[in-house]
Amino acid sequence: MSDNDVYTSSMLFRIRGDIVATAEDAHGEVTVIDNKVYRLLSFDRVFEQSKMQKSNPMIPVHKYICAMLMATALTPANRILVLGLGGGCLIRPLFAGNPQIVIDAVELRQVVLDVALAHFHLPVTPDIHYRVEDAADFMAQADPARYSLIFSDLYSASAIVPLQSSREFLRQCAQTLQPNGWLVLNHPQAPDEDSAFSDALTTLFRTVLYCTTPSGNVVIYASVGHCSTPLTQLRTMMKASGEGYQSDFSLLAPKIYRWPGQQA
Repeated sequence: MSDNDVYTSSMLFRIRGDIVATAEDAHGEVTVIDNKVYRLLSFDRVFEQSKMQKSNPMIPVHKYICAMLMATALTPANRILVLGLGGGCLIRPLFAGNPQIVIDAVELRQVVLDVALAHFHLPVTPDIHYRVEDAADFMAQADPARYSLIFSDLYSASAIVPLQSSREFLRQCAQTLQPNGWLVLNHPQAPDEDSAFSDALTTLFRTVLYCTTPSGNVVIYASVGHCSTPLTQLRTMMKASGEGYQSDFSLLAPKIYRWPGQQA
């Protein structure tokens, strides 16, 4: 029995709350769980894939989502790609901040999209396009220089999808970004300057920043353009962006750093 089996088979580790809905496909189960304050999406009833405040669904809850949203301070969010939909935790606040926003959202599983639409207040407009497709296939065919922001949050029940750390994926993202665009990655660990992932990042992107969140997740911001803005100014800009999401980013913004080995 694997460590993950120990967690998923034991009631001690299960997310507590009322089960609102369940659905299943070839990849496994998708469960919607309510407690007094939040609605959660889980793939195994142990780890939270998405979390929504029921009284105000547009406010970001998880700190890594807040950290990802800080990227909107770095470039105009005029055309956005979201890889990995979950419960729509990025799309709801992005839309609330700008109802005219153009978003392509790519989700591998039809059942996840169906559950998110039914239970997580996803905005439905002509400018938000939900696609059920493998992110690798989508990126292989994406138009060059199309997006100002790419948010990538590709996770299974408890681990990052290997695609998100691959050199080819990073290369495709760099190619698909506008000249001053940014790739935003939810990564599970702190930077390792000697890793193949770090080498790919710093080879393909001229500017790489990161923010370590309270959960230990590291949000990475990578641009093909050179950003010479001083770190203190970047932190101030990213902190201020919280106002647009009815959120306080004051504890996250000071944790923005340049990737090891990169210069301003």
